[in-house]
Amino acid sequence: MRMLKVLGVTMLVAVLAAGLVVAKSDSDSVKVNASFSIPSWISLSVVGNGDVSFGEIAGGGGYAGDNETKLQVLSTTSWSLSSAILWSESKMPAGASQSIIEGALDLTMSAEGGTWGFHTVSVKYEMNVVEEDLAELPVGDYKLVIQYTATTD
Repeated sequence: MRMLKVLGVTMLVAVLAAGLVVAKSDSDSVKVNASFSIPSWISLSVVGNGDVSFGEIAGGGGYAGDNETKLQVLSTTSWSLSSAILWSESKMPAGASQSIIEGALDLTMSAEGGTWGFHTVSVKYEMNVVEEDLAELPVGDYKLVIQYTATTD
């Protein structure tokens, strides 16, 4: 009889242990790998009014622009910034020298490149006209279109 009690207790312990194993398997976990990639891209925009005026250029000297341009660059990688006058969209009096205007226009950028992230670049303008060059710049209104280009490295 004692043997039956021992056997019964042993079976009860075995059933309880099996129940714990079953209960433990209800809280099992697995891992799943999730992956993605971010491609190289860039965005460039002008904040506010980027237009600049030098006023009347009445002789040789330096003429500061009346406004600073704020450019915003958002990039996922390193980048560089460049500028160029778009002559096909600019308006000048006939016979005006493009090379003199390009040489006289001075753009100072707070940064010409950077790393990934969000950046604000300030551009200051000055027109430095040499007195002798005025003979190559006829009377009239000049409207230059300046294009900024941001490129990922």
